[in-house]
Amino acid sequence: MDAYILQWNRCLGMIREQLHDDHIYKTWFNGITLDGYDESENCVTLCVPSHYVYEYIEQLHIPMMQQVLNEAFKPGIRLQYRLARQEPSFGEVADYLRQQGYDPRRDTCNIRIANARRRLEDGLKYFLPEGYTWIAAYDQVAEWLTDNKGRGLLCVGTTGLGKSLVCQKLLPVILGNGGRPITSVLATELKARAAELMKERILIIDDLGKEPRKHFGDIDNTFFELCNNAERKGNLLIITTNLSTTPVNPQWRQDYPCSIEERYGREVLDRLSVITKAVLFTGKSMRR
Repeated sequence: MDAYILQWNRCLGMIREQLHDDHIYKTWFNGITLDGYDESENCVTLCVPSHYVYEYIEQLHIPMMQQVLNEAFKPGIRLQYRLARQEPSFGEVADYLRQQGYDPRRDTCNIRIANARRRLEDGLKYFLPEGYTWIAAYDQVAEWLTDNKGRGLLCVGTTGLGKSLVCQKLLPVILGNGGRPITSVLATELKARAAELMKERILIIDDLGKEPRKHFGDIDNTFFELCNNAERKGNLLIITTNLSTTPVNPQWRQDYPCSIEERYGREVLDRLSVITKAVLFTGKSMRR
């Protein structure tokens, strides 16, 4: 085989001389290797790096290839090819799709805020100068701000614990300090502004579940579509709600009149579990 490789290298030298163009040689011929030579059949097999190289040779350089192979091996030689990879790699297909406008990877929105707890405390003091009660949920929000791991935030709990204050007032200031454009809406606005909201990179939805319930025959999939869009594109949803994340225990009806699954379906709850960090706001009222 070593002798055949020397013969093929001789072919490459002749090709380079005949082309009179180093750029063409390096682009199309430099990556071709000898895969094998069957002396009894007088057939040489070349390994080409891609289908494009094969087509280029077949369309433009077959007479030259036949000439140099006849000289280096035997007259009347036959030429056949083998692709280095019979199929494109997963990464090559993914790159191709990306070039066509569809990125199979989520372009996650990553947040890393230094001194997150102090910034939350500063915000609470600013809006509640008369005093407030720090609850465990705020520690989880600070942890999310420190590194959100590409996920949004789902704040669940009864009224009076600061969900809306944190999400509608504190977080826009803290996140906006990094130059991130943020849109904040009430859940009652979702249907009317659906097309616009699909484009938002960071979207805050306050009071999910307070929008009017569907009437018979009136299907509103706006929130499902927002969740689906966020999962596909990596957009960030920050949500506050009084709805529970689990099926509602009849004894909890006073505090949690409904669950996310009951209101929007299991698919929405499953998506939220993937694209958000759930934080349960519980305890005494935040005001002292």
